[in-house]
Amino acid sequence: MKKEKIFYIEKDVPSFLKKALDEEQLDAVLNSHGKSMIVAGPGSGKTRVITYKIAYLLYLGIKPENILLVTFTRAAAKQMIARVKNVTNRDMNSMLAGTFHHVCNTILRKYASLLDFKNDYSILDKEDSRDLLKIAKNEYMKGISDRYKFPKEEIIMKIISYTSNTLNSLRETLIEIAPYLLEFENDIEQIWSIYSQLKKEMNVMDYDDLLVNTLMLFHTYPNVLRKVAEQFQYVLVDEFQDTNKIQIELIKAFSSVHGHLIVVGDDAQSIYSFRGAHFKNIKDFIDNEGTKLFKIQTNYRSTPEIVNLINHMIPANSVPKTLKPKRKSHIKPIVIETFDDLEQADAVVQIIKNKVEEGIDYKDIAILYRSHSLSMVIQQKLDTMGIPYKILSGLRFIETRHIKDILGFLKILNNPLDKISWIRILKLFPGIGTKTASKIFDEIENYINSGQMDNISELLNKTQLRKFSTPLELLKKLFVNKDKNPSELINLIYNEYYQEYSMLTFSDSISRNMDIERFSEIASRYSSVSSFLEDLTLSEDISVMNAEKEEERDTITLTTIHGAKGLEWKVVILISVNPGDLPNGLAIKDKKLDEEERLFYVAITRAKDELYIFKQFSGTSNPYMKNSFYFVNKEYDFVEKIPEKIIDKVKVNYKNDFY
Repeated sequence: MKKEKIFYIEKDVPSFLKKALDEEQLDAVLNSHGKSMIVAGPGSGKTRVITYKIAYLLYLGIKPENILLVTFTRAAAKQMIARVKNVTNRDMNSMLAGTFHHVCNTILRKYASLLDFKNDYSILDKEDSRDLLKIAKNEYMKGISDRYKFPKEEIIMKIISYTSNTLNSLRETLIEIAPYLLEFENDIEQIWSIYSQLKKEMNVMDYDDLLVNTLMLFHTYPNVLRKVAEQFQYVLVDEFQDTNKIQIELIKAFSSVHGHLIVVGDDAQSIYSFRGAHFKNIKDFIDNEGTKLFKIQTNYRSTPEIVNLINHMIPANSVPKTLKPKRKSHIKPIVIETFDDLEQADAVVQIIKNKVEEGIDYKDIAILYRSHSLSMVIQQKLDTMGIPYKILSGLRFIETRHIKDILGFLKILNNPLDKISWIRILKLFPGIGTKTASKIFDEIENYINSGQMDNISELLNKTQLRKFSTPLELLKKLFVNKDKNPSELINLIYNEYYQEYSMLTFSDSISRNMDIERFSEIASRYSSVSSFLEDLTLSEDISVMNAEKEEERDTITLTTIHGAKGLEWKVVILISVNPGDLPNGLAIKDKKLDEEERLFYVAITRAKDELYIFKQFSGTSNPYMKNSFYFVNKEYDFVEKIPEKIIDKVKVNYKNDFY
């Protein structure tokens, strides 16, 4: 690893770069090539650096289609490309940019047939993946009588996913995260094998398959790898600290011809170890021979007082950095000690009231916590006081039952071999249960596999569906119109059957039906069912439920620290910073505090103007292991590690205001 001195000839630097970037940012944009690591402190403008790096490559004559941008959210990719358009006034439609799953899906759509899939495969969401794994598990366990000890499919799914993302063997994964399941190693392997075979038969892939199959494609067909890698002269990767083993192997493959791999990240903000990510990825990358290191350390987000706290709380095992504040001075971060979480809720509400009286909007305030359960008392208090809030957790819109039902119809139009979706939609009709639905699908599958796929609407007359006139007529009508706009198809499903079904099934049918109408509005933006489904399935951050109106609502945000990654608010209230809560009790028990330190770091770096940190004298109402031991051991208390001179401390007396 080497750090080159900043060098560039002033007159050769494009004016659009000089005006937009500080010295460290400019150095990173101009001099990053080959293997380069840009360590970006929180609030230092990493999005700006990536944006202007792309703009600079275009200025140098690199074509958009020869640049690959890999991000961890779809929104981040869209934001960066939109900014590049604004800076360069160039058409960027030919540039491939998005999440690992999006990039791999784009490649597999051309080459899936080489892996015994059809190129029009469907992508399973989490629930559908679990349902298919359950079928595989049940098939394997037909002859097994002692079932009660056997791991649930949710656990098996996690083990398979972790193994795929870390490129571990199954045994290595079990030893690492579930040693108590080692006796089931052979059983899990057999279920996994059946699950994989079912996916091929149904022409479907799950999320992990998109990565695994792309890497397999590259290993099996070096000529395909070369063709893909020849296209990408420059590969840029955002949030590199959150990459896992398979993702690292993929970006090495993408950059294997031209050798320009530029990664941006901050190991101090690596908080996804449960997905197989590791904060050491950055140090390992830096230590590779020939890697150029750049640091951008000017913080444009937070006040000097908050930046001062951030600098004191940089996790021990991270690349050294010192953030430099650029904003005007404001108040110090405030640590507030309450007796318990009931007092904490009262104090949080008081802060919110004070801030609103000062003219701050609800939407500029966030309450963060280590785990969702810690927010329950706060939620009750906010409800009681009539303070509006939204929670960035729970089911996504497209995971709700009524939307998944509608999607089921669209999925079988796109991929008639999708057994999970067939069974789901057939069971919506009276008289059809799981067994009958399975038999109907088997008939349809046999006809399709024998080559009778040209006219599925007529084929349905030959199956047991002829006994059920309502689904038969609806499905025939859908298949006849399957090439229409997805919005028209949704309206057809809704008007012909689902509106009445919803009224008879759900107590909140009016709300659900309004959701479907909004869903149809979103679908109207797409020309085909396949493009609509692909966008929905790969959009990890999609909140279809009228996202524009959601943004307009003035509400407090409640979120876990994981959910707060990449976001910022004027006022951040971090609750329950108690040993046993944050840091988490299990992490303390296992002596794995690295990630807990980084979670605390991520939380405090979300604050722009004001930061409030709460801890309880008695812990929470239901603390892990009653956390009495942890409270007397200051080694595990993050608040105790903060120098008193850089914060203000307040103790709340019950029923008394502290302002």
